[in-house]
Amino acid sequence: MRWTPDPRGVPRRGLGAAAVVLAATTSMVACSTGGSPVERPESIDRNDMIMVSDVRSLTNPYEAAWVKASQVYADSVGVELKTIVYGGDSQNALSQLQSVLAGGKTVLLNINPNTSADTPAIVRAVQNSGGYAVTQWSKPDDLHPADVGDGWVSYVTYDGVEEGFDTTGALADSLGGTGGVIALQGLLANDISKSRYAGFTKGLEAQPGLTLLDQQPADFDRNKAYTTTQTLLNKYGNEVNGIWAATDSMALGALQAVREAGRAGEIKIASASDATPEGLEAIVNGDMVATYTTDPYFNGAMGLAIAYQAATGDLDIASMTPEQREMYVEQTLITADNVDEYLVEPSDESILESVADPFSRIAGPVNR
Repeated sequence: MRWTPDPRGVPRRGLGAAAVVLAATTSMVACSTGGSPVERPESIDRNDMIMVSDVRSLTNPYEAAWVKASQVYADSVGVELKTIVYGGDSQNALSQLQSVLAGGKTVLLNINPNTSADTPAIVRAVQNSGGYAVTQWSKPDDLHPADVGDGWVSYVTYDGVEEGFDTTGALADSLGGTGGVIALQGLLANDISKSRYAGFTKGLEAQPGLTLLDQQPADFDRNKAYTTTQTLLNKYGNEVNGIWAATDSMALGALQAVREAGRAGEIKIASASDATPEGLEAIVNGDMVATYTTDPYFNGAMGLAIAYQAATGDLDIASMTPEQREMYVEQTLITADNVDEYLVEPSDESILESVADPFSRIAGPVNR
């Protein structure tokens, strides 16, 4: 039997609670964006499923943690996991996904698309194949899961403006409210990168003592952040008092350049996201002043949990609330004051417990 989500959030359920059997009754789902109708069984046998965790790079600690949690969840329900690493190449991401979709199994996808422009093709491909997708972070403002169909179950994101604003405030506090700063953005075409930078600029407006010397994209890449910071340090010299970066990986690349310039501890560094183990250690050691946790372990398991519940019939997509289709999820600013709470990697058991109700951390609906 299907169950109806409570308007306040989906009730907690055991991970294997659904009876995983094929039902005789099917429903016809038409893709409103032009795809052909797809027959969707009431539930799908787990042996006919394949889970896909789709990320840019396994060298990025955030995405490595995402994939680890994806494997933990897939193992817990006995479904094969395919990890796609697309290297920041949008066409590569889509072609690898299409190859899996052509394999004949029902695909349960959890993906952080490279850019917002990639999302339409991805979700329509999954929709038209009869699969189920959860996308995170990036999508066009005018594209919504309910417009595409049941195959795009949920869109999940975090308030990047809040991340950028709060970490700018932490950077300002570390500088005593005055100083010159440089900013390292992520991918310019990426929604979350744009929103974090918008939060940074909003934070600057609230800190009149800070002066923005320069800003450059570093594409979420540690090496590019390192070389970009070297260039900016050579250009601005002692005018640089602080560095704001959109992610830990870029902040850590900047930190390397700062150390080589002999200014570690003197130049303050804040990251707007990821709370990677190395980033947290940098806060403990006084090399960074802040980061933000969006919990990659939760994200890596949560997307698959939502898709799995939809595929097994444990989740009635038609009865989902608007905020369950498009949601902001809780996040936390981390500074020296609370960093100790986040130093220990979560156990497999705690990862699974966190997604027993994959909607438990909803912070609110995404504004249309």
